[in-house]
Amino acid sequence: MRVLIVDDQAVNRQQLSQMVTEFGYRVLTVNNAQQAIEIFPDFAPDIVLLDVLMPGKKGGEVAPVLKELAGQVHLPILFITALDDKRTLLRCLESGGDDFISKPFDPVVLSAKLKAHMRTRKLSQSLEEKNRSLAYHSSRMEREYRIVRHIFRNALDRDLSDYPHLNTLFMPLSVFNGDVLLTARGPLGNLYIFMGDFTGHGLAAAIGTLPASQTFYAMTAHGAPVSEIVREMNKRLTQLLPEDMFCAAILLELSSSGERISYWNGGMTPPSLIAPDGGYVMELQPQHVALGILEPEVFDAGIDSLSVPFGSRVVLLTDGLSELEPTEGKMLTSQGVLEILADHGWDFSKASAFVRSLVEHVQQRDDITLAVLECVPTGLKQVEDSEALSTMPFSVSTELRGEEVRKHDPVARLLRALSPIEGFKPHSFALFTLLSETYNNAIDHGLLRMDSSLKQSFDGFERYYHERDRRLAELSEGAVRIEMEYVPAESRLYVTVKDSGEGFNPSQVAQRDGEFSFGRGLSLVQELAESVHWEDEGRCIRFVYAFNSVTEMTH
Repeated sequence: MRVLIVDDQAVNRQQLSQMVTEFGYRVLTVNNAQQAIEIFPDFAPDIVLLDVLMPGKKGGEVAPVLKELAGQVHLPILFITALDDKRTLLRCLESGGDDFISKPFDPVVLSAKLKAHMRTRKLSQSLEEKNRSLAYHSSRMEREYRIVRHIFRNALDRDLSDYPHLNTLFMPLSVFNGDVLLTARGPLGNLYIFMGDFTGHGLAAAIGTLPASQTFYAMTAHGAPVSEIVREMNKRLTQLLPEDMFCAAILLELSSSGERISYWNGGMTPPSLIAPDGGYVMELQPQHVALGILEPEVFDAGIDSLSVPFGSRVVLLTDGLSELEPTEGKMLTSQGVLEILADHGWDFSKASAFVRSLVEHVQQRDDITLAVLECVPTGLKQVEDSEALSTMPFSVSTELRGEEVRKHDPVARLLRALSPIEGFKPHSFALFTLLSETYNNAIDHGLLRMDSSLKQSFDGFERYYHERDRRLAELSEGAVRIEMEYVPAESRLYVTVKDSGEGFNPSQVAQRDGEFSFGRGLSLVQELAESVHWEDEGRCIRFVYAFNSVTEMTH
């Protein structure tokens, strides 16, 4: 410990120096305030013994200067005095003094005071070291935070942020968002939307958005089907996420015409389909578990697909909003969100402002994301395919019977086999639409004997799919066969889909005129295919897909 003695009296300096040295401390003496100031940086004293009355600057004047030179660490200053004037003593304390030592000096008292003030000094030094360490780590964390934020911003900056038919609201609980909303354009002008809600919130939850977004952007750029995208996402997340973390998600694909939606919902708050006039149609119910839970070999990538009238809306939200409690003990729910939108005339800016004001008055417990998609032509340009088509001919066929129809998704598996073939990937969406429409038609009207007239009303539309699920669960017999032949010399794919049902009149499921134009499936097949033919009383449909004359789905 270093002690600086400042006194103009040589006798005092000598007595104090001898005592303090005997205590085992290092001592330096000076005879005036200016010398004390000059020597302070080099000597760096731990305690200062300072005379009150000296020529030049008095002790009370130099004390604040020495305190300032000491920085953030407490510097004990003990005034040397023979005075008993209370006003003078008070001024000394007010100027920065911490204690007094009186003349004549008592070694016992002086030693005790030095030890007491040294303990205070060491505590201050320890605190300062901790503050410096904290400042260093805080600075380091801030730098790492900026790096992570930069990485997230770059990873997510490929979104179609200016897409005019999608309105969004983001209200993360902390800086990093455990909710994620991704959008991308497909090669045929189709639109992909992914909404996910990772377990928890903050940075730990947001980490999962990086592999999810990388997979999403990479696969949508090539026009991969929804089923293939979620399959790969699940594979990546299963590999990377800890066991107690997963991602409830919905991946939705809107055709370039805006009249068809294909979606996969894994544990996500069901989006609502709203009619052009604002009436409720149905919910896109979750049919699967969340991403990141099941191993790839047992993961179900089966999707649902439906036609929607021009001007319909899809309302997507995370449970951070639906589980908000505007009234204590009563959640907002998805229905409450729809009422907010309807009450504001579907003006999203007004509705989102209302939601923000609502959150200001209640406790937000989770990240909040809301999105409203208008089902209209996307206006997104098609991407030109520069890869030459394969010159190798091939044919493939598969037949599913009874329970196999429920367990397997042949369309997704066939597309997985076709996509790697040269020149096929940009046509994935068109081929998926053709195969899924004809295959589902064979199941719905061939094996299940569904009545498509149900879909001519909004209530019937939901009843249709509930009844379909019931009949499919009870299906025990019947078969559907898919045959494909690729002829490279013609740049054409010949497809046949047969079922073992009783047959039907195809005109019964063709598009009907009128307000509720849900029966668009077979019309889409006619738009995308070069030719379509029905055979065997409706049990067999044959179509030809010409790779060099793709029709845009904008009708």
